[in-house]
Amino acid sequence: MTHFNEINTVAQGNTKRLQKTIPDTMKSFKDLQDAAYKSGALDKKTKEFAALSFAIADKCEGCIGNHVNKLIKLGATREEIAEIAGVAIVMGGGPGSVYGGKALQAYDDATEDR
Repeated sequence: MTHFNEINTVAQGNTKRLQKTIPDTMKSFKDLQDAAYKSGALDKKTKEFAALSFAIADKCEGCIGNHVNKLIKLGATREEIAEIAGVAIVMGGGPGSVYGGKALQAYDDATEDR
């Protein structure tokens, strides 16, 4: 069974590898992320929910864990994660239901020690 704390650790390590190897590219990517997630017409939490729905649809476990952790910090509840998973299921069909469940698993893993 997947444990999202381990997935997040591996994903962060891989990102650090890229930052060391291609620092200019990764800095540009970080600047793009910062600009895209900045509050504007949509707040950060709404943007993170949108990102999570894409992460589920694209079946990116590292992305799921990352965006769930950010959503937890922004005050998201398990029920909100479940509803966004529901939207991803509608958009992604069967695969969305599998990876929507992984988003809930990521939330449970991230909050089990709190």
